[in-house]
Amino acid sequence: MTKATLLMGSLVALLSSKAMAHYPTLDCVLLQQEVQCTAAYSDGSLAYGETVEVRSYDEELLTQLTTDKAGQIRLPQPDGEYYLMFDPGHEDPAEFDYAEF
Repeated sequence: MTKATLLMGSLVALLSSKAMAHYPTLDCVLLQQEVQCTAAYSDGSLAYGETVEVRSYDEELLTQLTTDKAGQIRLPQPDGEYYLMFDPGHEDPAEFDYAEF
């Protein structure tokens, strides 16, 4: 095997791993004053046992919830302005702002 073949093979392997990377997603709905969210990844897998934070616009932690086996959380709609954040730590976090309802 030549050095060029080895280098090309290494480059392809490196780039293909980047293409398979996935990022977090957070989809939420408001039903009868209850916030329901599903945390997942862009590859379609659900985020089981992950933390979702509810924060005020002042960055105050209002509450922290853990996703169930379906990647879901439920909570009463908080008062005031807030956003939800799912940050699995390996990519940019997924956020959902209450104004999106």
